[in-house]
Amino acid sequence: MTLSDYSSAVLPDHAPPFGRAVGFVAGGIGDQIYHLDQLRALAGGCRTGTIDIACIHPGPISRILAATPWVGRIIDARPVRRFRPWDSGNETVRALRLHRYDTAFFMHRSTSFKLAARAAAIPQRIGLAGGLLDRLLLTTALPLDAGGTRRALWGHRPFIAALDDYVVKAGLRLDPTIPTITAERERLAAAKRFLAPLPGPVTIINLFALDEKRRWPIDAAIEVIATLAATGGSFILNAGPDATAYHRAVMSAWQDRCRTDRSISVSQVIDSIGPDAAMERDIALYHLADYYLGVDSFTANLAMNCNLPAVILFAWDRDRLAYRSVVEAVTPATGGDLATTPVDEIIAAFTRLKASGKARQGDQPQPLPL
Repeated sequence: MTLSDYSSAVLPDHAPPFGRAVGFVAGGIGDQIYHLDQLRALAGGCRTGTIDIACIHPGPISRILAATPWVGRIIDARPVRRFRPWDSGNETVRALRLHRYDTAFFMHRSTSFKLAARAAAIPQRIGLAGGLLDRLLLTTALPLDAGGTRRALWGHRPFIAALDDYVVKAGLRLDPTIPTITAERERLAAAKRFLAPLPGPVTIINLFALDEKRRWPIDAAIEVIATLAATGGSFILNAGPDATAYHRAVMSAWQDRCRTDRSISVSQVIDSIGPDAAMERDIALYHLADYYLGVDSFTANLAMNCNLPAVILFAWDRDRLAYRSVVEAVTPATGGDLATTPVDEIIAAFTRLKASGKARQGDQPQPLPL
């Protein structure tokens, strides 16, 4: 896919409404990639066909988006998280001024980012307005109650739908059928070699989250994986290196289960944490796998942005997200305790996902009600 494929998000009879633009994102890494579809649409409305991104995790975001053609520079926004107008020597403000942006988009309610953009003399400032000062700092303030029925797709952050509303009204197009993250060719080739001998379908599994209330208890997860594995397929445990000890415990529990259950095999579950583990490799796996099954985490958002059909376990009903991809959301009987999530509900959600027949390349455009 070429840059022109993404730039076609602008309607044919519209001139690009923006020149050089930067989008500000914040929160955890998963929170920051919430906005990739919006940012891609806005990039299509820029004369450059790209948009720079100012974020507070520039290292990981740079790696995630390294091969994504509509992304320009990744700017370190950490120095402006507590920005004050008199801090004229701020390095990020200097960088923003140097790039001569004509437009800044704020995908977050941070007032500090808006102050920094104004100090950098960016004339057009568009984004979410959390209060009076925000409205004064923005040239176009997006009300937090906007977005219509799209609000239901954004869980506990319904105000993000206001950005969807702005994108569409600007004559741009959100396209949930195209992954927002592009995998590197070399990584795709390596991932294909890795997956080639594995019986399909291949499901990415994630049990781990730093927040213990969003972590899938091992015994409960093993019960689900064993039920699914009895019908065939391969299951790849995937998370960051902070899950290493957790994965060892999962693999030990899986081996114990296989000793007493002849319908499953030890080889069906693979731990992806190892010497070849890398975020770039994981992105390629998410592009090639068949399904995702796991907790609400960075990896769940990665699955959605790679258009991987997903069953996501949310700790609370209010947290449900379905802003991209094909998602089946499951919540526990007792909020905040994933151990109480009924096994049959997870299996039923996975069965519905498979029965939907929505192959990654064959997805039809999903409605974007506003």
